[in-house]
Amino acid sequence: MEELVNVIGTLGFPIVACIYMAWLHNDAEKRHGEERAKMTEAITRMNTMLEGIARILEKDESDK
Repeated sequence: MEELVNVIGTLGFPIVACIYMAWLHNDAEKRHGEERAKMTEAITRMNTMLEGIARILEKDESDK
């Protein structure tokens, strides 16, 4: 805690606040990128399953 007070005293509150907010933003972007990759993978899997279901339904329709 004393280190934080020293940094704020040396650099000033606005600069320390901006640095902290930039760090938070960078961390959030990293987590968002990981989430986006997982969602993309899930959507790709769902697409594959839906294409398979569509093929089965088309086959059933052509058999009638």
